Order: sequence, then C-alpha cells, then structure tokens
Amino acid sequence: MSKIVVIGGIESTYRNAQTLFEMGEEIAMFYTRGPDSAGWEGVDMIDESKFSFSEKVPKTIVNSNINNYVEEIEALEPDFIWSLGWQQLFKDRLLNICSVIGIHESLLPAGAGPVPIANAILHDTERTGITLFEVDKGMDTGHIIFQLQGLLNPRKATATQLYDEAMELSERIIKFILPFMRDGTAPRIPQDMSKRTTFKKIKWEDWPEDKVSRARTYPYA
Repeated sequence: MSKIVVIGGIESTYRNAQTLFEMGEEIAMFYTRGPDSAGWEGVDMIDESKFSFSEKVPKTIVNSNINNYVEEIEALEPDFIWSLGWQQLFKDRLLNICSVIGIHESLLPAGAGPVPIANAILHDTERTGITLFEVDKGMDTGHIIFQLQGLLNPRKATATQLYDEAMELSERIIKFILPFMRDGTAPRIPQDMSKRTTFKKIKWEDWPEDKVSRARTYPYA
C-alpha cells in the first residue's frame, strides 16, 4: 500500500480514484474542483454518491490553483501524486514532492494536449487509447509507464463511447501496474518526440457538423 494524493474533478477522476482505493491505496487527500475552478467547460459536476471512496477520505475543494496547496501536500508526505483529469500545470515545487502520475486519453507521444478524445474524432485519428505516464514540466511529455490501445474507431465512435472505453482501459492499467509501482519496478520509457503530435483547444465552429455531432457529446457536451 502507498500513501497517495489524488487531484482531479471529472468522472474519470472518481472512477480511477475508486479503483486505487479498492486496491488498498491510502488516499491522504483528494483535491477536487469547486464551482469557481477555471477551465472545466463542458463537464458537469459529479454525483459523488456513486463513488463510495469519496465519503471515506479527506477532501479539499479547489477554487483557485492547485499550486497554492503545495505546502499542504508536502506535509502529507505522499509516495505518489495522481493527477487525473486536472487542467492546471504543476510548478516545480509540486513536481518535486514525489512522482506525479497522470493518465492521458491518447497513445502518447501522439495526441498530446487538451481534449484528446474529441480531438481524435475531429482529426480523423485511426486509433487511440490510454497512456499512464510520469508528469513533468512539459505538456504530456513525461516518461511512459504503460499504454493500452482501445478497440473503438474514433472515425465512427462518439466522444461518450470513447470516454467510457477510456475509463475501462484506465481501470485495467491501474490494476495491472500498481504492484510494480509500489515496489519500484514499473517502467519509465522516454517518449519518442519525433512521433509527437499535439492537439489544441477546440474551436467548435471551425469543424463540420458531422464531426461535431460525434465529438461534442459527454464529457464535452
């Protein structure tokens, strides 16, 4: 068992945190978003009653920037920080506390950047999936720990379907890799930046309606 901090505020955050909790991780603090958090457009607040862990662990509502809580996080002395669906960049001091682990909904180094599922649809990506990686100062540039490719085709599926699949893949990754993370044997594979592609924030009006109708469903509706 490891002592961890979880940071995030979307449905996948809660599902992944629930998996970590059920596997015996000690969640020392769960930092989630408040109604005044910036950068969360298109994602509704979560029904926490569906996730039993949220009633059993300490929780802090963040209405500012997570870096403002760095002293508090340092005092918790976590073994890992899990950044799960958080849209603010971490500063050096937070990154230096311990390994910060992220989950990105693409097959890095392809598909780095914001809203990867919707962007995969809009950009006619042939395949996508989930990457577990170590967060660093860059945007989705850290070492890869594990990946799983999805079965759904972004050229046909909706964002909701891809999001549901991504959450299932994340659960499988966590269950497989967590024992190796605990004993320090999980891989850390540098990304091949020659293969990197980067998505940008979406301007929906720039895209044809047939793509938008599939991409702008939950969690982007």
